[in-house]
Amino acid sequence: MNASRRQFIQAAGTTGAALFTLRTTLAGNRQDRGTVHDNERPSFVTEMFLDNEMLEATPGVSRRLHPAKKHLLNPVVRADRWCEGTYIEPYTTMYDAEEKLFKLWARAGSDAKAGYVGGNAAWMLYYTSKDGVHWEKPDLKVCEVAGRRDHNVVFASDLVTKSPTRLVYGPEKFVVPSRPAAPQGKKAFFWGVNKHPRPRDPSETYVALAIVQDHRRGAHIVTSPDGIHWSCAASPFWQTPHDLAGNGDDCLMHLLFDEAKQKWVIYRRIIPEFSERMIANDSDRERPPIDRYNRSYAYAESDDLREWKQHRFILAMDADDPADTELYQFGCHKFGATYVGYASIFYLRHPQPIDIHLATSRDGIRFTRVCRGTPFIPHGPLGYYDFMAMACSQPRPIVVNDTIYIYYAALNFPHDVDESASAHYSGGVALATLKRDRFASLETGTPDAEPCRILTKPLTISHPRLFLNAATWAKGSIRVEVLTRDWQPIAGFTVAESREIQGDALDHPVRWSDNADLGKLLGQEIRLKFHMTHARLHAMTMSDHERRLGLVEAEYRSDPAGDSAPRQN
Repeated sequence: MNASRRQFIQAAGTTGAALFTLRTTLAGNRQDRGTVHDNERPSFVTEMFLDNEMLEATPGVSRRLHPAKKHLLNPVVRADRWCEGTYIEPYTTMYDAEEKLFKLWARAGSDAKAGYVGGNAAWMLYYTSKDGVHWEKPDLKVCEVAGRRDHNVVFASDLVTKSPTRLVYGPEKFVVPSRPAAPQGKKAFFWGVNKHPRPRDPSETYVALAIVQDHRRGAHIVTSPDGIHWSCAASPFWQTPHDLAGNGDDCLMHLLFDEAKQKWVIYRRIIPEFSERMIANDSDRERPPIDRYNRSYAYAESDDLREWKQHRFILAMDADDPADTELYQFGCHKFGATYVGYASIFYLRHPQPIDIHLATSRDGIRFTRVCRGTPFIPHGPLGYYDFMAMACSQPRPIVVNDTIYIYYAALNFPHDVDESASAHYSGGVALATLKRDRFASLETGTPDAEPCRILTKPLTISHPRLFLNAATWAKGSIRVEVLTRDWQPIAGFTVAESREIQGDALDHPVRWSDNADLGKLLGQEIRLKFHMTHARLHAMTMSDHERRLGLVEAEYRSDPAGDSAPRQN
């Protein structure tokens, strides 16, 4: 990585990012590029240009972030039942394609004692939806809470010891802190719900990461056969020094199964002082507190959810960020081989808002900020439903009908407020959407910078058909030229022979006068040169098959008066 690009990440024990050929960079995976067997070539691959990895030069063109569109009905889930406490936070959301059902596991509760339910300060609720907007709150009767069963609670502190996991996760022995945590009510909740790709037992059909603060310190594995009845491991698999020395667990985590690595991956909040030793031992029972708590993130991976390796410190705000910011929460998922990360940035300045920024990576460890300083989901004003906007876990992207769904925690009060001070303080589940692969774009914009071009690094043609996720305006256009590695135009694929692309679509086909695709160049190393006028390029896809044009609804167009009807001249 080029340090001049103002890296967002501090990667412990790593050097600069390696350069990739397009075939490597765009390799698809099973979770969002169709079912692919190990080592099998994906049927299509997409590059979203969120970083500069594949870009040789971009004269006259700059990258622009496209913030997600907040839903008009936000918050789409509100805390309006007795069992939902002061706030609801969507700790995991997924779309079950087999059941055609959105599923949500949300933390509910209150940080004020007056808001506890049956002595519980935090617990987990389960919701379902057919459209991702209107949510059902079923009475599941899984357990008794405050003497009642008319609720959708699926995990609470009293269940931790009553329902241990059938399989073992974590060591038999763990460290018990010498100082008890400050009383905070009964807390039990989990992040990062995944469907296990190869469960060893029906009981681990679903897996997640849990904190059971009033029982044991540290991160635990929880499992479920159906996503409703949950069991908790008898011991934590990861205890940090802060888990023992602090006043409680640092509980923000994220879990996903990385198809490319064939490993489970965890992202866990930590502080820089523990970067050299992230696993606690007995000496930490008397460890003095640090003088400045600086929220950051660490990484670890596992083959089997039992033994975790490669612990490393990877994420922190740096000297190019405002001095009063911290990385409050981080989660990511993969679009093909590209990791898209959501960083919740906490501002210490009062009244302490949180908003969500975008990051990207090629390996899940070294991340860079996309358009640093520009929020992807900005917080609302104080008192608005999402004054604190915090990203949560979506281990797999939710893409339905070419629309990406992103759920986030939305709270209308500042971080350090006394929640009991006002009955109007509340939090719920908010939804933001965008069209497929349109997180950012490379676009023209300054007349004095013309002619505008995008030139790629050398890449190998792996699929015959090329499509552009792109838009034009003011009668602008895009033409695609194919060059040799040493920049020479290839006959039959020159700019003069390129058919002009206009309009707004997710998959414009790229063609030339005598060539409908890149079939003649399969396996060859080439460069692509995009000639652009009043245009933006979001992504490009190489595919074995034809793709639908993918019209873009007016509400998602960046230029309502632009060239909406796609055409090719």
